[in-house]
Order: sequence, then structure tokens, then C-alpha cells
Amino acid sequence: MVVDINALANEAIGLLDQSKDENYRICILMVGPPGSGKSTVAEELGRQINQRFKEYLLQANQKLAHGEARSMASDVSLASDVPEITSALSEELESNDGILPKYVEDVNFQPVKRRLDNGDLQILGRGGLPNAFTISNNVDTDEETSIAQIVPMDGFHLSRQCLSKFHNPQEAHKRRGSPPTFDSNNFAQLCATLAQTCTIKPKPCDAKSCFEFVTKTYDPHFPCVKIPGFNHSLKDPTPDQFCLDGHTRIVILEGLYLLYNEENWKRVHEILQGTGSLLVWYIDIEDHVIEERVAKRHFASGLANSVEQGRLKFQGNDLLNARLIRKNLVQSGKIVTLRND
Repeated sequence: MVVDINALANEAIGLLDQSKDENYRICILMVGPPGSGKSTVAEELGRQINQRFKEYLLQANQKLAHGEARSMASDVSLASDVPEITSALSEELESNDGILPKYVEDVNFQPVKRRLDNGDLQILGRGGLPNAFTISNNVDTDEETSIAQIVPMDGFHLSRQCLSKFHNPQEAHKRRGSPPTFDSNNFAQLCATLAQTCTIKPKPCDAKSCFEFVTKTYDPHFPCVKIPGFNHSLKDPTPDQFCLDGHTRIVILEGLYLLYNEENWKRVHEILQGTGSLLVWYIDIEDHVIEERVAKRHFASGLANSVEQGRLKFQGNDLLNARLIRKNLVQSGKIVTLRND
């Protein structure tokens, strides 16, 4: 059975319509083990939603409204619960090429904020600068018409530099992709920030459809949240790869551990569920199917010298992570399981 992207898009737009008076944006969690196709499904879902919106604008001869009033949100309000960075942490960051060696394994590390020279507010977790996200009031009000934005969890992989500071760096590098090798601290903080943006009320307006409402309530002054991505050629996070601004009304968070009921990951679902505007889809497939997919992917990407070696790599890391998730999955009646055979 293949995932019905059209049905998912209908459901996402339906929730946006249902929530539009109370929520500026909604969130979607797209979760699944390696090889489940979650990234492909998330990308296709975002593409279809954006295509539908662009077609609406063309057919209705509409353009996004550009109000003069300042947004109810600001970088200060979105990070009000984050403490300022201390001078000691600033010095450690400065003297260690942007990472915090003392804290790379500290899942209880409290993210901190600092003001950058350009005025942006930067939020850092235990991964330091590679996994930082920024909140900016300096928004470029272009004519971008994409209302759905994908945010992969991959940008919160701890950098290889951080992994080398683990007590057992060899094991950390070998098991890269396991829960301890992510900056879960800052990802949870990102979710808290995004949750706040979800619950900002759009300005009231008369609209006959969801897309008309989105068009009329576009906020060009909405703070931009810049989020790291992952550069597969460099094998490390890339700062500010994704930007969620006033155009973004549907955030598709995609990753393996977003429903992991342990450590900081267990906060993700709870935080976003509290917005009242969340959809959760979990893609699950038999191990032998995802093994073949991931083995071929490892071989194609050069991570393995053969498909057989790719299978061994899968069994020694990816499979362990997949089984860990199934064993410790957040329990909620609102999680919908999908098949993607």
C-alpha cells in the first residue's frame, strides 16, 4: 500500500481551515524508521499543498495582503523562556570553534540565547553553533507563495566535531543517528518556539475559503525562524538552511525520533499537541522491506561498498534505531499509522 498524498494534503488543509481563527499556522509530525519513505512523503506532501495554493492564487487572481501593522510576535516574545548565554559559555564557545565540549553529552543542558551583530536572536543547545537556530525580525517580504515548509530533524545531528568530544568518540561516530548523537535539547526548544508561532491569532477577516483566508491574513512582519539543515556531502549540519516566515502556514516536521518517548524527544509531541493544531502520521513497514531500501541507499551514496555491506550497516545501526522507536513510541489516540510498502 502506498501513502495517499492527496488524502494527506486534504487533511492538512482541512486542519488549517478548522484552526484558522485561532492558529496562524499548524504543524505536522511525519515519523518513521529509516527506509520508511517519510522524507519522500513529507516532500511530496509539501509540494502538493504549495501547488494547490499557487493554483488558487492564479485562478482567483489573488495576491498576498501586505498589512502595515506590526506582528503580534517578535523574537523577544518567542524566546522569552530561554535564558541569556553566560559569559563562561560565551568564552567556551569562542575558544572551541563554536561548540561546547563540556556539554555535548548533557541531555539536560538548558538552551541559551544571544543577540547577534545583525540583530537576530540565536538559540543554542548542547551542539553549539552547528545546531543553533535563529529568530529574526528582519524579514524579507518577497512574493514567495509556498505556505507549506518541511523541517527535517537532520539539521540537529551533532557535528562530527561534537561527536569527537564524547567520552567514547569511536562509538559515537559508529552509532551516529542514534538518539544521543542529536542535539535533542535544541530541537525541543525549536518545537517550543514553533508552538508559540502556531498559537498566534491571525487578524479577523471575511473569507469564503481557507486559501482566501490565508491570502488575506498574510503577515509580512511575522518573525522568521531560521533552522539548520544537513549537508550530506560535508556530513554535517548547515546553518539557516530553512526559513519559516509569515508565508509558512503548515510546518511539516520530519524525522525518526519525533515520537520517541524518552529523553528530550518525549517533549516534542506534548509541546506541539498543546497548540491544538497538530497532525501526526507514523509510517511503519516490516524490517525486511526497510533493510533492502536502506542497504541500497547506503551503497548508492557510497556509505557501503556493496549492497551486502549496506545490509550489515543497516543491521548494526539503522535497525537498532528503528526497533528502539517501536518499543518506546509515544502513546496517543491521535497518531495515525500509515503504510508505505
